[in-house]
Amino acid sequence: MDKKMVGTFYGSFLHDVGKAVQRRSEGRKSNHQTLGSEFISNYTDDEQIINALYYHHDQRENKRTNLRVAEIPEDSVAYLTYIGDNIAAGTDRRYEEGGKGGWDPETPLSDIFNRFGIKQGQRYLHPYEMRPELPSFMDPSNDKDAFSPEKYQDVVELFADGLKKVELTEEYIPSVLNLVEQTMGQIPSDTAVDGEPDISLYDHMKLSAAFACAIKQYLDEQNNYDYKTTLLNRSNSFYKKPAFLMVSYELVGTENFINTITSQGAYKQLRSRAFYVEMLMRWFLDSLLNEVGLTAANILYQNSHDGLLFIGNTTSNAEIVRKAQGRFNEFLLKNFGTKLYLAVGMEEFSAEDIKAVNKKDPNRKEGEYKRVAKNYAELFQRLDRDIDHGLQNRYDMGTLKRLNAFGKKSGRECAVCHSVMNLLPGENKCRLCDKLESFSQDIQNEKYFVVNEDKAGLPLDADHYLHTIGVNELEAGDVSGKIYTKNTYTTGKQQATHIWVSDYSNAPHNNFSYFSDREWQLELGEPTGIKRLGSLMIDIDDLHAKFLTGFYPQEDGKYTTISRFAELSRRIDMFFKLYLNQYAEDYHLSIIYSQGDDAFILGAWDDLLNFVQDVRDEFVSWTDNKITLSAAVGLFQESTPINIIARQTKGLLKTAKFAGKDRIVLFSKENILTFDEYKNDIVLGKLRIIQEFFDGESERGKAFIYKLLSLIREREDRISFARLAYFLTRLEDASSNKEGFNKFKRNIMNWFNDDKEISQTELALTLYVYSIREEG
Repeated sequence: MDKKMVGTFYGSFLHDVGKAVQRRSEGRKSNHQTLGSEFISNYTDDEQIINALYYHHDQRENKRTNLRVAEIPEDSVAYLTYIGDNIAAGTDRRYEEGGKGGWDPETPLSDIFNRFGIKQGQRYLHPYEMRPELPSFMDPSNDKDAFSPEKYQDVVELFADGLKKVELTEEYIPSVLNLVEQTMGQIPSDTAVDGEPDISLYDHMKLSAAFACAIKQYLDEQNNYDYKTTLLNRSNSFYKKPAFLMVSYELVGTENFINTITSQGAYKQLRSRAFYVEMLMRWFLDSLLNEVGLTAANILYQNSHDGLLFIGNTTSNAEIVRKAQGRFNEFLLKNFGTKLYLAVGMEEFSAEDIKAVNKKDPNRKEGEYKRVAKNYAELFQRLDRDIDHGLQNRYDMGTLKRLNAFGKKSGRECAVCHSVMNLLPGENKCRLCDKLESFSQDIQNEKYFVVNEDKAGLPLDADHYLHTIGVNELEAGDVSGKIYTKNTYTTGKQQATHIWVSDYSNAPHNNFSYFSDREWQLELGEPTGIKRLGSLMIDIDDLHAKFLTGFYPQEDGKYTTISRFAELSRRIDMFFKLYLNQYAEDYHLSIIYSQGDDAFILGAWDDLLNFVQDVRDEFVSWTDNKITLSAAVGLFQESTPINIIARQTKGLLKTAKFAGKDRIVLFSKENILTFDEYKNDIVLGKLRIIQEFFDGESERGKAFIYKLLSLIREREDRISFARLAYFLTRLEDASSNKEGFNKFKRNIMNWFNDDKEISQTELALTLYVYSIREEG
């Protein structure tokens, strides 16, 4: 990255920090440009960066900071910051700048879901810095807690302390990205009374930097360095230029890669396989951005299986993306055969395609918001077609011939993944599975990871490998390579890129028989219940469609903006990949993977039933009941191969999603319920009634449950009801609780002739039997 690009990044990424500085004062003594440039000059003497903060507006009422009268070079990064800010602001602040309503500097950040879906919400986030360890601080509330000057002072002090540990150079870009996200991820970018303060200052500045740096690439290829003329004097003309290239990717085969392992060592490396896939994709993105000379600011969202970023629309960038895709797929083919494949789509777009024309512009036409919303939909549809085309034509003729030439190998194979490649001498295990097995425990215990050329680690491409590192190694400065840190923000010499990883587990040494054997109940002397391993899969309903159309319903698509896409994806990503860990605490389970919109979890079957209800309720709260999820819970012998567990649970999940939204399937395809039905009709309804009666019965009384289940399953005609009556008479004779029995009897008789009610009764009885069954 050249020095000018570094200055462009910092100038545009930090251009609005003066807003936070300004809001810590009761009065508006100076504009945010002046305050920001004065503040940042304490940490750098780079005039390019300082000028970008001082001159990034064309405001005639502020003559000293007006870019049009600035005595700066025509190729100053201030012009790139100006245009990047205008494009970013034009996609999130669609009202007349400086409207009649004035400003409310104490307004907190609005919930991104307020303008999502048909119904407008009225929720706010808490006025603090980002706190990864405390999900409650990011949980929206109906209470509007003022972002007071005192709270801004705390945030600015934290930001200033972080700046003291860094230098505004290329090497510290990951640290500064961390620092600004941590301190300004819950500060509103805009506080206009007639605006919508649902875009954070971090996301606005990040997007501004992404646009500014991409524009520099576009102009550099044309040898155009007269930024003043092109970007300031002729900005309306520039907005029409296809300056940007949207890049979409999809890594197919990730779930099968993680789960398609059958026997020896399977459980020990499950979680490391999931983390490995996450790092494969993250390393590809970071390497690609490094090669094109950009930063993680240009990533709109990223998961372990798909993502979206944009770069400058240049011939060299497009070529770099295609070559990087080819190299990565060659690496995947060599190491994993056809199990994994990366498809990439690229489409150009202009600023005019994604931002509405200002209300003051005489060229503005009716239906402007609808036009832009339609442009977004068409852009994403073209990217989807690119991906589909890539998947249909994933291997060229030369590659196919090479694959066929390999033929089917015989002889020893890995007992875990069945690969016949790279086997360890004298062992029935491949090198990759061996490394993954030893790595599995480390990903939970270690916080730092490094990628370098030491071949002892897990391969991420042809030349780079992943390792865990300890804090002592970092502090001693004995680490070389790119550093990543898990589930925390770090700033300083470590220069670590943060990654969110759902990796909670309380299975000792990844021994999942702990869940099926129910050892904690044995230790407490409690009834163990049925000894089975539970599996849980969760998936967001129609996320892709909602991502494309979710902001369209309100005010003719006014809120369909690229900044809201980024904010939305960041919040959902944090829920599934970070806060899922906190929700899992105190449950007997192990999160195998959580990829941003879905999750796979193993654990105690009854804990999974409670956990999934908690997650669903938290997600409904998190999204203001505007996005739903579906889930499936399976029940297996501990010895069942993980590939079978995953495949069958996936089948149950498909059944849930086919039945509708907000559904859960329990154990078999016949047990499909909405989450509310499961909670109200089963857990708080029939199961509670059954427990209240049978918990007080003797073992002889409890034995009648199995006969009752048999009667329900054989229910076919009128004589079945007579059999039920006879059976209940026998149960009454055996019961010592006549009052409780009469209540139970009335309910059973009422439920018996209703298909839905008796089906739920059967499920509730089954759950009760599972909870009391004693097995050796």
